Amino acid sequence: MSYRDAWRGFSKDAKLFLLITLLTSLSTGGFSVLFGIAVLRLGQTESFLGSILAVGIFASGVLALPAGLLVDWRGLKSVLLAALGLTGLGLLGQALWPLGSPAFGFAFLFGAGQAMFGVVSMPLLAENSTAADRAALFSLNFTLTMLGQVLGSLSAGKLPTLLPLQTSLVILSLLQSLAFLLAVGVRQRTTPTKVRQNIWSECLAALRHSSLARDVSIYNGLIGLGAGLVIPFFNIFLTERLRSSTEVVGVVMSMAQVVMAVAGLFAPLMMKRLGKARAVVFSQLLSIPFLLLIAVPQALWLVVASFLLRSALMNMNNPLSASLIMEITPANQRATISSFINMSQNLMRGCSAALGGWLMQKAGYSLPYFLTAGLYLLAAVHYWRAFLPREREFSQQAGRTLPR
Repeated sequence: MSYRDAWRGFSKDAKLFLLITLLTSLSTGGFSVLFGIAVLRLGQTESFLGSILAVGIFASGVLALPAGLLVDWRGLKSVLLAALGLTGLGLLGQALWPLGSPAFGFAFLFGAGQAMFGVVSMPLLAENSTAADRAALFSLNFTLTMLGQVLGSLSAGKLPTLLPLQTSLVILSLLQSLAFLLAVGVRQRTTPTKVRQNIWSECLAALRHSSLARDVSIYNGLIGLGAGLVIPFFNIFLTERLRSSTEVVGVVMSMAQVVMAVAGLFAPLMMKRLGKARAVVFSQLLSIPFLLLIAVPQALWLVVASFLLRSALMNMNNPLSASLIMEITPANQRATISSFINMSQNLMRGCSAALGGWLMQKAGYSLPYFLTAGLYLLAAVHYWRAFLPREREFSQQAGRTLPR
């Protein structure tokens, strides 16, 4: 099935959500490029920046499970609207008050919105797709996420040459309002249920009794732990270690999103040749050598080339992994499993973002990249052992044959 044919078959709600994804990615992508640069230029350190980033990411992790249960109580649409509202407010507050206590509070609001958006995304896509077009919808959503971040990165590189940094941040944050207006048109398909009484005891019970919840949490926790050490700081890596301008940073970050978007479009083809689980592990392992090359002192063009290849290989497996996990998860548990994915990845990413900022300030920019490579290797091994057998079992039940 071509993407053109798949688009024609998507529901109105699926198409609306794809546009929402594009807008919110444009806003958050551009903001993430400029915010760290603005904080450092206002006189703060990498450690302070890491602490602010950690608060937002940590909030995304802590609130992911309550967000999943909130979906059961209020429904996907209500949580989607709350997500976009909190994300917009958090970004606007950080743009206006980037230093001191207010920045931490607004970072927490941003993290809360991101937790809700992350939890809503996969169940909403799964609900508005069929087995025939699900991989295409997840891949297109991933590609539009990357495209939005491309546009955001390009605007982030150009806006500071025309406007003050903080004004640029305000403009990028206000794009969330457009996404919110689009979300008003999304229909409420599922009937919300009564809220459950003891959220955290149910979450702990799910971890104890669900091997899927545990495996999802371990894998995404390892990925988050590795990503938090380096990903939030690559724009700082370019400006501080390689002395690049904001325009160069914007172009590099936008190029990364372009290659990830293109790679995402090829994900279904790789799935046909290898199967979803093998494709996830294969692309992740191939990304590790390029991650290590970034840490080795070299020319700007070599760092950029390594970063682009790492980004494409590491991220092209996201739609495949998300699609596989939603397939093997019963429909009434998708919001909960989605919560575990976001909780584990963001909690670990928040912890390691604080550590990454401290390590870069105290020990230099290279060490975190070596640590991340080791964590990604562990994650790939765990994914192979945990999810390949589940994919085989699901394929047998569905009467499908995995590629050999």
